[in-house]
Amino acid sequence: MKYLIRPLDADINTADFQCGTQPLNDYIRRYASQDVRKNVSRVFIATPENDQKKLAGFFTLSAGSVGCSSLPTSLARKLPRYPVPVALIGRLAVDNESQGKGLGSILLADACQKVSQASSVLAVVGIIVDAKDDKSISFYKHFGFIPLPGQADRLLLPASVFQQNSPFTE
Repeated sequence: MKYLIRPLDADINTADFQCGTQPLNDYIRRYASQDVRKNVSRVFIATPENDQKKLAGFFTLSAGSVGCSSLPTSLARKLPRYPVPVALIGRLAVDNESQGKGLGSILLADACQKVSQASSVLAVVGIIVDAKDDKSISFYKHFGFIPLPGQADRLLLPASVFQQNSPFTE
């Protein structure tokens, strides 16, 4: 199935979105549009090409920073000793009906591509995700994210990975 990915807009039906994780369902229904209006995050949605009102999945992007001491030693030794800029994928979810069809990896690839494009004018050392559970941790590790020291659920994809040839395929 082909999907279109675009910024969240008022035309999308968020009420029926059900991904199996209630906080993510609540976020897209109640808080996502507020976050966009307040410039807290950018929300991107995926819809089936043949039904552009059906929400199949979404992700959020925002800016952040992380202390150099929180990074893996191999990366930290190359950086200054103060907080460094990162991109944050705050949420990524796929509707139950679309799960198991590769949409999660398509959304992640799109997020990485957007960060890579932005990094030509806005510096980041990587992309951080806060994984919600073991399944999410495995998903991100599969694509090259590495856990931050002492934080198994907080993972980093170094900029050197997503700024070169993308490891993602559609």
